[in-house]
Amino acid sequence: MTNEVLMIKSIFLFFSVWGITILLLWFRPRIELFWKLIATLIFIFYVWFFFNELTAAFTSFKAGWYISFVEFFKELLIIAFAGMFVIWPLALIIIFYKANDTGAEKMLRFLCLLTITLWIIFIIYFFFNQGIEKFFYENLKKMIPKAG
Repeated sequence: MTNEVLMIKSIFLFFSVWGITILLLWFRPRIELFWKLIATLIFIFYVWFFFNELTAAFTSFKAGWYISFVEFFKELLIIAFAGMFVIWPLALIIIFYKANDTGAEKMLRFLCLLTITLWIIFIIYFFFNQGIEKFFYENLKKMIPKAG
């Protein structure tokens, strides 16, 4: 069922980041308590829904934290690259309706630079993936104490 429901392998680290950001939300002033509670309840629901996957991922993380971090960053880039198919049309609609021309231009500029950066990263990875993976999975791992 995990392969059908969940598309990411580094679920523990994604939920860890989400949990930290929920905690930071509680320290943010001028946001109504109601919305903080709703955001926290949504997070708790996801933890409950993916609890089996989370416990398996936590066990895997304890066994090999270094590989988990490498996979997390790799998946983060893939999700960001694939997410551009959703982000671009939504951003263009927001840019079209945005009243502030300066804000619209800054948003468009940021999105263009982000997309070009992601393209460069993926082109480099496409041509040099064996060397990059050898560096992260072998060479860098040897340099970090207790990495496995």
